[in-house]
Amino acid sequence: MSIPHSQLRNEIAQRLGRVQARMREQSYDALIVYGDNKVRGSLRYLTDYFPDRAGWVSLSATETYLFEGAAFVLSSGGEGVLLCDPGLTPSKEVIAGTVVTGGFAASKEVGLSASYVRRLLTEWNARNVGIETWDRFPAPLYLDLVKALPKTAFAKSTIVEELRLVKSPLELELMARGARVGDRAHAAVVEALRRGTPTELELVRAAEAVMRNADPVYEDMVSLSPSLICSGGAVAGSLLHHPRGEKRLERGDVVHWDITSQHEGYAIDTSRTKALGRSTDAQRRAYQTVLTIFDEVLKAARPGVPAVELVTLAVDVARERGYDYWGPFLGHGAGLDLHERPDLVREATPLAANMVLAVEPRLALGEQYLLGVEDMVVVTESGGVSLNGFEKEPFELGDA
Repeated sequence: MSIPHSQLRNEIAQRLGRVQARMREQSYDALIVYGDNKVRGSLRYLTDYFPDRAGWVSLSATETYLFEGAAFVLSSGGEGVLLCDPGLTPSKEVIAGTVVTGGFAASKEVGLSASYVRRLLTEWNARNVGIETWDRFPAPLYLDLVKALPKTAFAKSTIVEELRLVKSPLELELMARGARVGDRAHAAVVEALRRGTPTELELVRAAEAVMRNADPVYEDMVSLSPSLICSGGAVAGSLLHHPRGEKRLERGDVVHWDITSQHEGYAIDTSRTKALGRSTDAQRRAYQTVLTIFDEVLKAARPGVPAVELVTLAVDVARERGYDYWGPFLGHGAGLDLHERPDLVREATPLAANMVLAVEPRLALGEQYLLGVEDMVVVTESGGVSLNGFEKEPFELGDA
């Protein structure tokens, strides 16, 4: 059952209040919160809207426009306006005071256009304007705004980005639901392995079917990273790769699957590894090291610890046991986008209670196998707490 719309509306109202308070603290008169059909979390955080398509639309008989995004334009003291690219219209109810779309009868004057944004900023007498998702903001739109409003200062804002780092009780509940769905998807993979000799693609499709069918809201999945797998050997130079329809699993393989989806808008990202039949001493030792790394990282995932220290810890534990850590990639934040801050490779941002991390340590055995696990983990005062509950042991999967 999906979250009641009234509950989500109350949640978003609280988010807007926090954002506007930060805007006043930082002297922003307005905020432009941009999102596209790949990275849309900040936009959705304030509107529950997500661009779900992209392509070309004609502005005239001779001029075309590439559409893929939308922006929520918010004043520091009033309601916001959701502006969609020409070619985009909401396909579900959204939460915004006003929604303006260009539709497929596209126009430079309607929706997410320099002329419409200029109109809003002029009405609000906005002189200092922050732009969220700055690195993805369309250059033509930015240049048109700078030209149209020479007395207005536009700057990179991270207000929404930073507020999203810490999850609310409602978000934690939604992500816990998603993690439980991920656990059921792992069970479907193991059942498929027990039944016979599936291909890599058949395994991933079994997991994705479970996750998709469990979501009470139909959504396009284009914003997510794909589910990946390794059951022996690299593809295009990477041990973790897209599932192959021609690669059938056999006794003696070690299969590592990393499955992704979303549940009520929030990310599912989780992985497991199983040896098909009896494993070697080298495989068992490497896998036990992965579990040790995971446990040590969870113990260390406390408020105040710089995010980068977790990957440093993972590398050190691996080295103490004679391994080169794979990556060095340990994971990332998760939420309305699959890959969110904090980055667990080089980001110095201190962890905070109720951040959600996708913690995914891995070790490689030569160029053949990849061994790892991944849970969605909540940062607490006593360390990380896994939202996933699917078994990590036994490593060996019977007589598969």
